[in-house]
Amino acid sequence: MVATELDTTPSVPTPEGSPLRLKASGAEGDEGNQLIWSGLGAGEEEPPEPAQGFRIYRWNPATAAYEKIHETSAGAFVYFDTGAKRGTTSYYWVTGVKADGTETLPAGDWTVTGPAR
Repeated sequence: MVATELDTTPSVPTPEGSPLRLKASGAEGDEGNQLIWSGLGAGEEEPPEPAQGFRIYRWNPATAAYEKIHETSAGAFVYFDTGAKRGTTSYYWVTGVKADGTETLPAGDWTVTGPAR
């Protein structure tokens, strides 16, 4: 069996209008992927309504869904996804969690994890 780009690319588009910005990149060494986001009080001056936390999702082609892989507290803006498979492309969303528990629209990005060793 051969996987094509269509097999791994999310079938769910990232909606526009997120108050967050996300940058994903392959991390050095065995760290996996590094995600850095900004907006809603993450790594910047305090906004009028800061997020109470952030949720990080990774696309799972087997389930055809973005699955939550981590949740952070307010003010956090970096996450290392050590569970990303080496030599693959990973697609991510990050959302801000509001005081009432609802989430903002997601910000999305993708990166290629370093080659298998």
